[in-house]
Amino acid sequence: MKRSALLLSAVVTGACAFAPAPRRNTHVRTTSTLSVSREEDLELTRQAILKHIELTDTESGGVVDDEEEGAPAAAASPVEAEGTPTDKKPKKKKKPQQQQQAPAEIDVSKLNIVVGEIKKAWEHEEADKLFCEEIDCGEDEPRQIASGLRAYYNVDDLVGRRVCVLANLKARKLVGFPSHGMVLCASDEEGGVVFVDPPTDAKVGDRVTCEGFEGEPATENQVQKKKIFEKVYPDLRTDANGVACYKGKPLAVGGGTCVASLVDAQVS
Repeated sequence: MKRSALLLSAVVTGACAFAPAPRRNTHVRTTSTLSVSREEDLELTRQAILKHIELTDTESGGVVDDEEEGAPAAAASPVEAEGTPTDKKPKKKKKPQQQQQAPAEIDVSKLNIVVGEIKKAWEHEEADKLFCEEIDCGEDEPRQIASGLRAYYNVDDLVGRRVCVLANLKARKLVGFPSHGMVLCASDEEGGVVFVDPPTDAKVGDRVTCEGFEGEPATENQVQKKKIFEKVYPDLRTDANGVACYKGKPLAVGGGTCVASLVDAQVS
């Protein structure tokens, strides 16, 4: 052990340094006698030191000095390993990514088609193809709507007629006339155009529905921004019996279906 070796060296050196010099007297020792005496003193000192070292090692449990050459570094205790703060910040757990909601399917339920009754009708003064109408849709005030039907109907054909009105279109001016909505009609390839009529027992303001496509209608802004009508109307057609359908399913209201006198015709 390094410490013990150093202690032994130091004590032996000290013993040699401070060994009492032979007293001068009249009985002078010979050189050999002095040499033997010194060797005995050193041996006694060495044995005393070794005995002291053995006692010291026994009391310390034979623990090797931490500074001994080649001694491995002491391992940190579990408390130190677990409790010692580190400079590294704990990693934040990643939040689970929210699943993106699938966009709502656009179908006929996004259109607010209601039963209306034409209360007034007149020819537009500046547009040869347009009628101007006031239609009761069950709201506080009748709606003003322009329809390009002058080539197919007379004014007398319109007043008092019950019609299907697309009511969630934004108001716009047609040749200066503020039109808020659209009357649904069926048209065929031969150029015929007719009204889509609601059943006789339907009430003004009732909403037209389609089985299998239930849902709340879109707002006027949504209809315009998402071009909902443009996406839906290609699937609006009359069947072989003239029943107005969406993807083959009848448009119904008040216990009956909406019909037109043209078959296999586009509804718009």
